[in-house]
Amino acid sequence: MSTYTTMLSGYRERVARIALFDIFHQLENKQLKDNTNRPIDTFGVGLLSVLFFFESMLMRQRRIGVGALAGYLQDQLGSHYDMEQEGYIALAKVVIEVMRPPSGKRLKRRYFNYETGQPDTIEYAILKADDWDAEAGVQYYALDEQGLELIFATKEYFGEFQISISQLMLRKQLEKGEFAGALRQVDEMRINVHTIRDRMAKIRHEIQRNIISDDTYDRYKETIGDINRRLKQEHDEFDELMTFIHETKERLGSQVAHTDKEHLALEMIVRIDNELAHVHYLHASLLKDSIELKTTAIEAAGESLYYAGITAFNFDQEIARKLTGAPLPFTSSKILAAPFLGVGRFSTWSLLTVFEPQMLDKPQNKREVDFLEISGSRADDDTVIRQQIYALLLREMMPFTKEDHTVELTELLAEADNPIFGTREFCDFWLIMHQLSPLELKAFEEIDDHIFHQAFGEMENSYESIVVEELPGVVSVQENYSMRNMRMVFKR
Repeated sequence: MSTYTTMLSGYRERVARIALFDIFHQLENKQLKDNTNRPIDTFGVGLLSVLFFFESMLMRQRRIGVGALAGYLQDQLGSHYDMEQEGYIALAKVVIEVMRPPSGKRLKRRYFNYETGQPDTIEYAILKADDWDAEAGVQYYALDEQGLELIFATKEYFGEFQISISQLMLRKQLEKGEFAGALRQVDEMRINVHTIRDRMAKIRHEIQRNIISDDTYDRYKETIGDINRRLKQEHDEFDELMTFIHETKERLGSQVAHTDKEHLALEMIVRIDNELAHVHYLHASLLKDSIELKTTAIEAAGESLYYAGITAFNFDQEIARKLTGAPLPFTSSKILAAPFLGVGRFSTWSLLTVFEPQMLDKPQNKREVDFLEISGSRADDDTVIRQQIYALLLREMMPFTKEDHTVELTELLAEADNPIFGTREFCDFWLIMHQLSPLELKAFEEIDDHIFHQAFGEMENSYESIVVEELPGVVSVQENYSMRNMRMVFKR
């Protein structure tokens, strides 16, 4: 009896894979005909449609609706059947309705599970709604997870080993120089990576929702462990493939003369390198997610079981009644209440303290460590220095004033041979005077901390105000600075 039990292990998964082919038989039962009353091979039309959606995913074309499918069927079947465009549109609608019912519900397969001895039902979906164009009123479709499994099942291997098998096939195609087929193989690997990502997302939600016992936790833990081990093996194989492609690219690129065939092969290998690097990056992120998923499973299991225990625990019945209902020895009562008591604490000296930095000083020498602060006198000192500089500049400029009590910047620099007129402070002096113009001298004399207090105070009330006007032209101050030409007017 044990032999038969082992033979029936995984019966549900086997039926699920067989149920994927039901859509072809449903299409075959439609018994559609063309204009000449010739029967249409709807079984083959269904397979063509599935291959078309898969090819569209490889080509990264997401907006596939009834019109696109009808156009493809017309190209493939136009020479075999007599139908107009409307007939192919109707045929495409029939195919999509079989693979994805208009109600939006998943397809079902009812059967008797001989492994469990109970009737069972399998739900699956070949197509899923991918996008919707509200303006045109067009629904777009794409293969669902079971639709991809159907494609892989027609190749005689299962989806969980798809990436490993694709890696082996890619290696063989590269060794034979079949670069076009290798590029297509990389595209299939990219789709498989996205499929694994969706599957892991579903597992994550199921873990957070369904772990309520140790058995459930162990089952999900085993599933996650299998995914993680397989991803690690595939990651190592990706590294070897990338190394092999780089060596092939360097070998082709090192040749002095390239024929047209070799030049095309080099372009293809570069493209394969770029595409595979992207797939490798996506796959590496899956490996990281699988590690996080293991942590998520442990945390979710612990939290679920903890809160389930808290909910089921009755403190009054389990603790209070046992302590007060029947007399218990003191030692037994202490043991019963111990888990609910606080943890004892005490302070002690750690031996590791001897390794800490020690201060060797006398106890009476108390050290105080404070942050450095900028005193207010420092700011006053800077103001005094600037006042002295601007007073010196104005003092040196006054001998060059004209009879009309004006000083022009260009004439000043041309006539005066004083190095102080080539400094940055000289330029700042003119710019600040221009910004503050007109300047009332008495007002600045009354402000002790103003930068022009000393300069205007030395003028002994010779003038009442100063106006700085801007003139055309640019002046170079000893080839270090450039500024607009200006004129300073002293008014009485």
